[in-house]
Amino acid sequence: MLARYEVARATLREALRFLELQGVIHLQLGRGGGPVVSRPQTRDFASSLSLILQFMDTDLQALLELREAIAPDMAARAALRATIADLAALGDCYAQLERDRDTAAFEETNRRFHDLLGWASGNPTFGLLTSALHLLTRDLAVGLGYSAQERINQLRCLARVLNALRLRDADGARRHMERLVKGSSEYLAARSPELVTQKVRWGDPG
Repeated sequence: MLARYEVARATLREALRFLELQGVIHLQLGRGGGPVVSRPQTRDFASSLSLILQFMDTDLQALLELREAIAPDMAARAALRATIADLAALGDCYAQLERDRDTAAFEETNRRFHDLLGWASGNPTFGLLTSALHLLTRDLAVGLGYSAQERINQLRCLARVLNALRLRDADGARRHMERLVKGSSEYLAARSPELVTQKVRWGDPG
């Protein structure tokens, strides 16, 4: 590579390090090792996004508002585009969420349902952004959790969203999702006002 690109060793080393940070390659150690092309993952995008958001002094409230803006349309698109496999995965995830209602796994399973919904929209940017937002907010919300009543509210709304998806009811899916994310944001702001003012910090999401 030094000969091919006609660069100094230090320049090549820094270029490879940059590509590794972006998830484009990984450096394989040992005999016959070296840079190997990888497929960037959601966590790579989330890491880059968190760096930009930190410089923009972005807080959790801004991320919640973004979710409120995109989640209803995402659900509406999923109602029209979700495949049979998507609906099956969402159904299985919802069933797991019901089983997790009284456990510490509830929040993570809840995030997974929304991730699946984003990818079921048929638009990969919805899936990518939703999953990245979850990675960014996971650490901010550690220890907060939902009350028993709020978990019941979440399950009730998600059941309605899932039913609308199965009926291919885009308006219903949008309406129920709008109610869910708005209620969730209001709950977080009321329960922990200081939480929504926390700033996004660059790190290694997920």
